[in-house]
Amino acid sequence: MIQTAVRALSLNVYNVSDDMVFQFLTSPPVSNYFSDLVQSLIEQCICLDTIVLANNEKSPQGRIKELQLDTDKVVDDLYYLKDIICVGELQLSRCVMENLLKLLVLPALLSLLQFEEKSDSSFSAVMSLYIVSRLLQVVGGRSLINFIAGVILFPYLASSKEDATQGNNCNGTSGSDSFSRYISKLEAVVYADFDSERTENINGENSLGCLVGYKSRDSPIDYKICTERNGILGYVFSDNPSLLLSSLYLLLILTESEDCDDFLSRTIRSIVLLQEKIVYVLLKVLANPQVTVLTYQQTGWFLEKLLSFQGMKLGNDSSMLFNTSFEQSRERLKKELDGPWFDDILDTLRNEWESCKKDLEEPVKRKDPLFALELHIDQQKDDSRAATSSVSWQRMVDAVKAFVLHLQLKALIWKQDRPDKLVLDVETLSTSESWKARSSDHSSANFGAEVTLGSAFSCRIAFSNAGIRDIYVMPVSKGKTGKLLLMEKHPFRTQKGVVIAIAPLPGLSPKIDKEHPTWLHLQIREFDPRFDSSKMKSQHSKRSNHTTDGKWTLGFPNAEACKAAQLMILEETSRQRSFVEQQLALMLRDNALVD
Repeated sequence: MIQTAVRALSLNVYNVSDDMVFQFLTSPPVSNYFSDLVQSLIEQCICLDTIVLANNEKSPQGRIKELQLDTDKVVDDLYYLKDIICVGELQLSRCVMENLLKLLVLPALLSLLQFEEKSDSSFSAVMSLYIVSRLLQVVGGRSLINFIAGVILFPYLASSKEDATQGNNCNGTSGSDSFSRYISKLEAVVYADFDSERTENINGENSLGCLVGYKSRDSPIDYKICTERNGILGYVFSDNPSLLLSSLYLLLILTESEDCDDFLSRTIRSIVLLQEKIVYVLLKVLANPQVTVLTYQQTGWFLEKLLSFQGMKLGNDSSMLFNTSFEQSRERLKKELDGPWFDDILDTLRNEWESCKKDLEEPVKRKDPLFALELHIDQQKDDSRAATSSVSWQRMVDAVKAFVLHLQLKALIWKQDRPDKLVLDVETLSTSESWKARSSDHSSANFGAEVTLGSAFSCRIAFSNAGIRDIYVMPVSKGKTGKLLLMEKHPFRTQKGVVIAIAPLPGLSPKIDKEHPTWLHLQIREFDPRFDSSKMKSQHSKRSNHTTDGKWTLGFPNAEACKAAQLMILEETSRQRSFVEQQLALMLRDNALVD
């Protein structure tokens, strides 16, 4: 709050229209304040890089949360610098912009031209791409945009193939000289924006097209150089999804910028649309079953943008690749029907459909480039996560997200409109008389409710706080809901029972003990997705009322009764699963799409 107030006051000083004030602000030693601001940004970015590149010192999710907090500070500083630039005093704006370009932007871009994971700029490639994209998004402006575009396109815009090859290797002497001359000329052009006496038009003597030796607006680009994957294309075609997507995002920002020089903009568009090869690379990522769901989602966003870009269509190879990827996502979802969270699939589908549609339609300028850093961390394996019900739930959610993404991309490929809401099959089981008879009042029973014992099985269970108790157990299902009720006989009503515990049917996995055929072991889902992990810890500690957390062992009078109880639990679970499967049947068909 104090820093915000101080900055607000300083902006009032910058807004004073006095030449002497601006002369004072833009001359040493006061002007050092602006270089110190940029240096502070550099140090923050180096710290961010440390978090991104850390070798599993913390869990991936913990590092991502830390990253989100720290990047907020970087963005605040960038907005402050933008406010200074936007004051409108050319001398002050140039002072700030020079510091940004020379101290932050150019070192970040150098690592991209050298195509190294770590360069002398002290930034990793993914961090460099994040920095440049964030600068374009927050600060923007014609000078910054054209400087960045001019630098990253240097390998493709040099006046000869030899210059491009040498210039792409900044370590070489002749290449460094060529690149240095190019940068000097580029700076002269972009800094002309801050020259109050400037008379040349952006497409005139100082146009960026003329700078690199292309006098004609329609001069062809030597795409043989492009296909050799020099410069930023080395990242666009990278096997690392975070580098692939972050570099492509940088190009998309430039293509959508109205401030980008016309010649550079046309060149970038040509590279982005290069023979549809980039779309194929994205589809290869989508078809890789080893990548994370976050990678799927981000890749889907880029496919959405490129396929919508001038009505692009998939070729035969790309179509086959997408079909393979779609089939993989469908099989992954089908597999979850046998998992411990199949009862949550329908609700998750409805929620994810709208969320996925919103994410895919997010404009380029509103997308947070932080996704690249998150992807880099998310790709690292987290061995700290044990096989728990929460992990199983997340696996189900990820399977749903992947399938929904493929289904919506399929609509785009087929040139169909995506509906706002997901429509599943009608509840065909609701008219089943046998289903109605079985469900009676048990499916809605809650803790403490009185229910008819009916066909409940008599057994015993050991509670940690109450010792061994005689109870009745009854599995019940209604539609997509299934419960296992544990009841004690009502003290006054012999045909009634009082519910003392409830467990969801999915995930019970009832198994008879090999050495004790009268014992039935049950796995209990403890995780509740309605609560976050911090709340769950306190709730679990309070409500754990059985010997082993997440497990129940029921003891029956004889082996026959134990087997019968197991079969009834499996039958009710199967009925519950059948309901969910029928709801999904239409959507899981080969030519499925929603209405």
